[in-house]
Amino acid sequence: MDVARKRILIHKITNLPTLPTVLNKIIELTESRNANAHDLGELLSKDPSISSLILKLVNSAYYGNLRHISSINHATVILGFQMVKTIAMGVSIYQTRTETGGDFDREKFWVHSLGTAYFARIIAAAVGMPKDVDKDTVFLSGLLHDVGKVILDNYFSEDYKKVIQKIETDNLWIRDAEMEVMGMDHTDAGFYLARKWQFPDPVVNVIRYHHRLEKCPQQHGFLCAVVHAADHCCRKIGLGSGGDQTVPPLSLMAEGYGITASILDDALREVDQNRKLLEEFVVE
Repeated sequence: MDVARKRILIHKITNLPTLPTVLNKIIELTESRNANAHDLGELLSKDPSISSLILKLVNSAYYGNLRHISSINHATVILGFQMVKTIAMGVSIYQTRTETGGDFDREKFWVHSLGTAYFARIIAAAVGMPKDVDKDTVFLSGLLHDVGKVILDNYFSEDYKKVIQKIETDNLWIRDAEMEVMGMDHTDAGFYLARKWQFPDPVVNVIRYHHRLEKCPQQHGFLCAVVHAADHCCRKIGLGSGGDQTVPPLSLMAEGYGITASILDDALREVDQNRKLLEEFVVE
């Protein structure tokens, strides 16, 4: 692809719509000092997809509840406002779809994204998180690391159909197929959108650099390395699909952040034992 064509693609991405209205309201409410669980529950109840996933999450083995939680208000109290906002962002963005959407499997992709988020949280906790990194940011970074694929599938669907076809015929890694067909990959597309939508700076950098740890700014290196390793693990056990069947090698830089083979083996066992729970989180 020539430089002029790539510029056109980037221009289209940077001119995409702003955040969905419901998500804007959720973010505003969760960041308000006067907000309470009842107010948030009322807002969430207007979006069945988000509230359904939140209830599934709070009733999963990961939160160890001994009784069934059926109230969205109760669920928001247990999860906390920041985690609710995190889940809402993921659901809202990944459910956006144009009428010309292509062959990209959204259900498997959602499982991959959620699986990466869980892997990231487990790995970060095992390594020991720096003081400036919190567990919700880790989860959100894992959940949204591949958001650029949604953008490319939605707004450049004809080109992205060719990407998926090339993956199937040539058995390519999705980034290589994207670059060959479009001259840019999902990390570029995700970065431009995340910056426009004013995602937290750590998340923006993870979206952009989770496949290029050597280029990630030092202050976000730990988070990028964790999500990079989480994505690797998710692919290794075939949890969902990031759009292809390859398992790119783990960067040697990951070990420099304390991400050892032993930690990854433990994380792989834990997630693989609970994979059915993750696969049931697919939002219909």
